[in-house]
Amino acid sequence: MDIQKKSSLLIVDDDSVFLEMLENGLTLEGYRCETATNAASALERIRQNAFDLLLSDIAMPGMKGFELAMHAKRSNPNTAIIIMTGHIDNFSYDSAIEAGASDFIKKPFTLKELIARIEHVKMHEYMRTISYTDELTGLYNRRGFFTLVDHLLKVAKRQGKKIFMLYTDLDNLKVVNDTLGHQKGDQALTDAAKMLKDNFRESDIIARIGGDEFVVMSIGSNDTEAKTLIDRLERKIEDYNKTGCRNFQLSLSIGMTYFDPQNPLPIDTLLARADQSMYEDKRNKKNGRHE
Repeated sequence: MDIQKKSSLLIVDDDSVFLEMLENGLTLEGYRCETATNAASALERIRQNAFDLLLSDIAMPGMKGFELAMHAKRSNPNTAIIIMTGHIDNFSYDSAIEAGASDFIKKPFTLKELIARIEHVKMHEYMRTISYTDELTGLYNRRGFFTLVDHLLKVAKRQGKKIFMLYTDLDNLKVVNDTLGHQKGDQALTDAAKMLKDNFRESDIIARIGGDEFVVMSIGSNDTEAKTLIDRLERKIEDYNKTGCRNFQLSLSIGMTYFDPQNPLPIDTLLARADQSMYEDKRNKKNGRHE
């Protein structure tokens, strides 16, 4: 999120008069605004555009604000969210944070107060981004991964959905560094990161959690879909190596496991299982048994 420019906002409230007032006021202040009177319409807009910030009421017909916030965060983890509520006595700040909100504001409020909240959240999200992002690859770093996955596991457990975890290691990075130099090693890492980003959805969590280790968390993928994703990734690597665009070959050892909401395991256990699966793949390659 660029803190120097005005943000793009999606404002969601079933009160059309209040909605128009907010849109007019924020537009005059230089913000780029779109509006929706219900969560379903808002989700369509979120799927079509990446907004910097979602400003949503809690109480709406149909899907409520918290559920919309969770969908918005899953669609674009970088979207900041402010929840509006006129019922502070029944409001749960913990529920707002669990839904992915960065802040909340009590109705009625002034435009000046709202803008102050927006700019505060904007700065907070900017600091979170630089703190949680790997500088070389642009993926989440280890801190970002553990922060986001905690929220993801809670959502998956509540919705009863499995999460597919892919754990991958860039083979022979040390050889590339030692023979071609660290600049080429960095190119290998950034190329591998780009393949992962191209292969998985924007809503999936993709992180570099170690020197040459990457993790992907994808919610709702079954065994068949997971195998399809891995097969597609391996084909991308083959195509990359055939082009000869670099003077080195990319190779990824891949392991996988699942988070099962019926038998939930902590993230450290899931990582250990996926890591073990990845090393089995690496051993099979060395022994010539990799398919």
